[in-house]
Amino acid sequence: MARAAAVLAITIGLLAGSPTAALAQVSGPSPAGAPVQVDARAGDPSAVDPIRQAERLLAAGRAEEAWAILEPLVAELAGNPDFDYLLGLAALDSGRPGQAIFALERVLMARPDFLPARAEIARAYFMAREPENARREFAAVAARRIPDAARRTIGRYLDAIERGDRAAAVRAQSRVELQVDAGHDTNVNFGSASGQWLLGDGTAVTPLAASLPRSSNTVGAALAFGASGPVGASIAGPLAGRLEWNLAARASLRHYARVSDFDQQQFDLSAGLSLVDGCHRYTLAALLQHLRLDDAAYRNAAGALLQWQCETDPRTLVGASLQSYRLDYPGAEIRDARRNAIGLNAARILDAAARPIVIGSIAFGEEASRPGLENLSHDFLSLRAGLVARLSPEWRSSTVLSWEKRDFGAAEPLFGVVREDRQTELRIEFERRVNDRTSIVPQLVHTRNRSTLSPNDFRRTQAGVQLRHRF
Repeated sequence: MARAAAVLAITIGLLAGSPTAALAQVSGPSPAGAPVQVDARAGDPSAVDPIRQAERLLAAGRAEEAWAILEPLVAELAGNPDFDYLLGLAALDSGRPGQAIFALERVLMARPDFLPARAEIARAYFMAREPENARREFAAVAARRIPDAARRTIGRYLDAIERGDRAAAVRAQSRVELQVDAGHDTNVNFGSASGQWLLGDGTAVTPLAASLPRSSNTVGAALAFGASGPVGASIAGPLAGRLEWNLAARASLRHYARVSDFDQQQFDLSAGLSLVDGCHRYTLAALLQHLRLDDAAYRNAAGALLQWQCETDPRTLVGASLQSYRLDYPGAEIRDARRNAIGLNAARILDAAARPIVIGSIAFGEEASRPGLENLSHDFLSLRAGLVARLSPEWRSSTVLSWEKRDFGAAEPLFGVVREDRQTELRIEFERRVNDRTSIVPQLVHTRNRSTLSPNDFRRTQAGVQLRHRF
C-alpha cells in the first residue's frame, strides 16, 4: 500500500499541474495564480533552507527527519498552504495521520480544488481508521479526470476499506476502563446555604443539623466495560453494512468517610443500534439505571435515547437528541416522575497550536410528577460551554461551565412559594498522561444553586484526584 500511495501522489500531482511530483515541492501556484513564498523573509536563505532540506528528506524517504525539521515551524508558518502541504506529507509518511489531517485541512480550506492534498487527506483518514471519511475523499478525487494509474490506486484503497468493513462485521471491539478517585466534598447532602427558613405563614425556623451542609472526605471507583467515552464504556460491532449494535455497562461506588449514610452504588446499562450514512450517525438505545443510597434502593430509571450526529468536516461535530425516562423511587412513590428532553450540541477543533476543542450544548424539557403533583413537576433549560486544550504532550486541560434553570408548577404547601432554581456549575480538570493507558486527573467542581425554596438553596465544592487506566 505504501507503493500505491506513491503512485497516487505522483500521478495526481502531475495531473494537477503542480511542481510537487509527489512528496516534495511546495512552491506550486496559489489559488490566485501568484507564487506563494513559504516565508515573508524570502531573501533570507536561513528561512528557506529548512523547507528545502525537508523536501529533500521526503524525496529520499526520510519522513521522520523531515517532520523533525518542519514541526518546530508550525507556530510561525501554519496557515500557509504550501508549508501545510509539506507538513502533512511529512506527518503522514512518518506515521502521524492525525497531525497530517490537521495540516491538510488547512490546505484544502485555502485550496479546495488542490487534488494532491485531497488525495493525501484521504490516505490520512485511511491510516487513522476513519473509513467513511477516507471513502468520501477518495470518491471525490476519483470523480475528477485523473490518470488511470491513480484511479487504480484509489480502487485498491477502496477495496481495502470494503475488506475492512466485512472483517469488522464479525469482529466486536471492546475496552475496559477502571477509575479510582479520592477527594473532599464540602456538601455531601446538598445542605441548605441558609441558616433560617421562612414558612408560608411567616414563621421563621432554624433548620436541623441534618439539613445543613455536611462535609466529608470521599473515595470512589468505577469499572466501565468497553469505551464509549470518559465516563462510560461500550462493546460495538457492525451487524450488516452500515448498521452497528452497541452494548454499554458501568458500575460505580462512592464512600463518604464522615457521612456514610450517603454512600452510593450506581449501575448503568444501555443497548441499541446505530446506522452510519456518510457523515451521519443515527442511534437508538434503551437505557437502564439503578441507584442505591446507604445500601438501599433509591431510584430506578428506564428510558430510551434517539440521537443524531454528523461530522460536517474533520474538525466539526454537531448533534441532536431526544430522551425519555421513567423514574421510580422505591418506598417514596410520591416522587415518581417522567422526564423528557430535547438536546442540541456541537464541538469544533480550533486552528491553533494547542488544537483546542470548543464544545457547547443546550437541552430543554420537562419532568412531570406521575402522581400529578404540580409542586414536584418542573420545566428545565440547561446550557453548557467548554474548552478542551492540550497544554503539552503530557498535559491536557478541560473547563466546562454549565447553567440550568428549573421552574416548578405550583407552590410548596409548607413554604407557600413556587420553587425556582438557577444552578451554575464550573468543572475544571487537568489530565496528566502517564503512559498510553494510564492518566492522572486532578479535578475541581463548584456548584451554586440559587433557589426560592430555602432547603434547596445550596453551595457545593468537590476537589479530588482520579486515576484512569484503560485495559
